[in-house]
Amino acid sequence: MVEINKNSEIPLYLQIADLLTADIKSKRLLPLEKIPTEYELTRIFNVSRVTVRQAIRILVERGLAVSRQGKGVFVTGPVVNQELNELRGFYDSLLAQGYDPETEVLSFDAPEAGARNPLLGHAEYDIYHFKRLYKIDNIVVALADVTLPGCGHRLTRADVERLPVYSLIEQVLKKKVARATTEIRSGRADDQIAQVMGLGDERYLLTMLRTSLDAKGLILETTCFYIQPDVFAFHLEVAGPLQIASSIRRVGHSPALP
Repeated sequence: MVEINKNSEIPLYLQIADLLTADIKSKRLLPLEKIPTEYELTRIFNVSRVTVRQAIRILVERGLAVSRQGKGVFVTGPVVNQELNELRGFYDSLLAQGYDPETEVLSFDAPEAGARNPLLGHAEYDIYHFKRLYKIDNIVVALADVTLPGCGHRLTRADVERLPVYSLIEQVLKKKVARATTEIRSGRADDQIAQVMGLGDERYLLTMLRTSLDAKGLILETTCFYIQPDVFAFHLEVAGPLQIASSIRRVGHSPALP
C-alpha cells in the first residue's frame, strides 16, 4: 500500500493524481501503458472507488491519460498532427512538430528487371519495395509499406536507410512530387503487423494510403502507412463548406488489414 496523508488539507484524490502524474513523468508508467484498475488503485492507496475515479478524472483533464470504454485507462502517448492539405512527407511532418523520430528499415526488396506493379503500372522501370518503422521516444507510431519505381535510377538499401521517401524521390530518383492523394481507413491488423508494431489484443489501426505523382501524372510512389490511432490526429482545411456526407464512399469490408 502506498502511503498518502489522510490528515492533509490536500484532498486524497488530488494526492493520488499527483503521485500518478509523477509516475508518468518519470516514465515509471510508460506512454500507452495501462494504468492500474480502479480496484487495484483502491487497494494500493486504501481509498474508496469514488476517490480513485476523481483522481483518474484529474489525470484525464491534465492530458496524461485517456479512458477507453471497457478497456481501462491508459497513459497518453505522443500526439502527432498530420496535415492532409500540405504536401509534406511523413518523416518531415514529425520533424516539423519538434519530434526526433527514429526509423528502422525492416525489409528492402531488390527488384527483378522489368517487374510490373499493378498499383504503379510502370513496365519500363524496376519497382522497389521496402518497409520502414517509425518510433518516437522508443514508441512505435507507424509502419510504412512503400512501393516506388526506379525511374531509370538505382536505389540501394543504404539510400533507404539514409533518406525519407520524398527525399529519395527528389535526390536519388531525380523526380519532383507535384501532388498526392490520400485515403484513410480503419481496420484490424494481421498477425505480422500486430507483432511488428507491438499491438495488443484489439489490433485496431488506421491505414493511410498515399499516392504521389509528378506534374505529368506519373505515379512516383504508393505508401501504405499503418498508424497507431492513439497518437495521431489528422487535420484538413478546405475553402468553403466541407460536405462530409457527399464525400463519404462505401468501400468493401475487410476483416483484417493486408
